[in-house]
Amino acid sequence: CGKQQLTLIPSRLWQMSVLNRLQEIFNNTPDTTAPKSADQPNINLACAALLVEVARADYADDPMETEATLTAIRRVLRVPEADIAQLLSGAHAEVEEGTSVFPHTSLINEHCSREQKYDILVAMWQVAFADGNLDKYEEHLIRRVAGLIHLDHSEFIQAKIAARDGGNPDLA
Repeated sequence: CGKQQLTLIPSRLWQMSVLNRLQEIFNNTPDTTAPKSADQPNINLACAALLVEVARADYADDPMETEATLTAIRRVLRVPEADIAQLLSGAHAEVEEGTSVFPHTSLINEHCSREQKYDILVAMWQVAFADGNLDKYEEHLIRRVAGLIHLDHSEFIQAKIAARDGGNPDLA
């Protein structure tokens, strides 16, 4: 009987220390001393990689899709002109080395608002529509990304319409 009590005390103490530690983690505010802009290049790289993925999804190297990717990087990411070539090079390397869009979408989920996610989706659609041919692989990729960044199907459709009607009226 005494032996049971001895094993319960350390276990209870351990449980309390775990609970105390969890409370500390959840009650502490995030460290605001680190500049938020430090994560911005990674977010920009993640978004640029998704745009490059869309451009490559149809297995065709189309200059119009490349130009749409550059335009989206300028417009949505607001990357300085001097940094675009380096970002695009990094995005191509990410796509070559990566096997999944999940790391990119995860980073976007952590740091982007719903409106920013929607803007990224519109940009992806604009890249897909740029060559005048919406490929099934492009649409599948964008649909998958929309789900991974937690946008509703209605937002998926709205983004598609906004990109189609705003970017290339011939496809309306």
